[in-house]
Amino acid sequence: MATITKRDEQRAERRWQARVRRTGFPTQTKSFPTKAEAEAWARDVEAEYDKGHAIDQRDAREMTLGSALRRYLDEVTPLHKGAKTEGYRIRQLLKHPVCAYSLANLTRAAVTEYREQRLRTVSGSTARLEMQVMARVIDHARRDWGVYLAENPLRMVRLPKENAARERRLHPGEEAILLTECRAARAPYLEHAVIVAIETGMRQSEMLALTWERIDFEKRVARLADTKNGDARAVPLTRRAAAALEAMKQVRVYEWTKRTTDGPFRWVGATVIRHAFMRARDKAGMPDLRFHDLRHEATSRLFEKGLNTMEVASITGHKTLTMLRRYSHLSMEHLLAKLD
Repeated sequence: MATITKRDEQRAERRWQARVRRTGFPTQTKSFPTKAEAEAWARDVEAEYDKGHAIDQRDAREMTLGSALRRYLDEVTPLHKGAKTEGYRIRQLLKHPVCAYSLANLTRAAVTEYREQRLRTVSGSTARLEMQVMARVIDHARRDWGVYLAENPLRMVRLPKENAARERRLHPGEEAILLTECRAARAPYLEHAVIVAIETGMRQSEMLALTWERIDFEKRVARLADTKNGDARAVPLTRRAAAALEAMKQVRVYEWTKRTTDGPFRWVGATVIRHAFMRARDKAGMPDLRFHDLRHEATSRLFEKGLNTMEVASITGHKTLTMLRRYSHLSMEHLLAKLD
């Protein structure tokens, strides 16, 4: 139902405000110079809403995108390996007005408007990932919750382009400077974690989940059971990586408790290590460096050592050549040495 009110502001050019409320749609408000313009706009909005009701189904009308996201967050997300990341994205989505739409009234136009609004404040990759989450939620609602929809509007709208692949590598001398700052940090694990990342190419989550019983120091191999793609793999350890892991046996979780854990980094949270790394890299004068760039550096070094694609993939756990290619940017010095 539309409400037309006269505002008491001095700005006469925008004195009449129209507000349209309808269950299953977000409330829309707009101001106009005249009452007639406000009424005309309200009628147009209501007409568009009526078109949606003409093809509505009761179950799809009653479930808003927001309620579907919350139910998915409670029931489905905890079952996923990336539950923490997916949960964060869903909570971000729940802040957006698009969640007020019922699933039946969530049109392609509404999704497109959401996309364009998000692209004004976040990167293409972020908006793309959020839209993929919404698409999965609606697919799940149609398939498992019995919500009838003729189509999933998220599958009918073009996704934003992903950001260009990062090519950040450590420049000559940067590794030594970075490790010096890591060593000086208040986090006793940081230097060892950075060395392991550079030497093995493990993901941060894989490092944090590693247990002592899965590290064979004699054979110099770490066996990962919990990886991003779900496949277990063995990672060979260079002498430097093995030494860094050995050194973690001397690091206590809290000095006053003298408590140890069942893995080198099991007691370090992802947020804690990220913030510690960011402080160290900033002090080292590398504000554009991310912890994940160390995996990129490690993978590139494996190629530079002469390993072939299959050998590198078996170490890093990349499943496709396309994904591996994003990390395999060889240094110009190495390429020139081969051409000479």
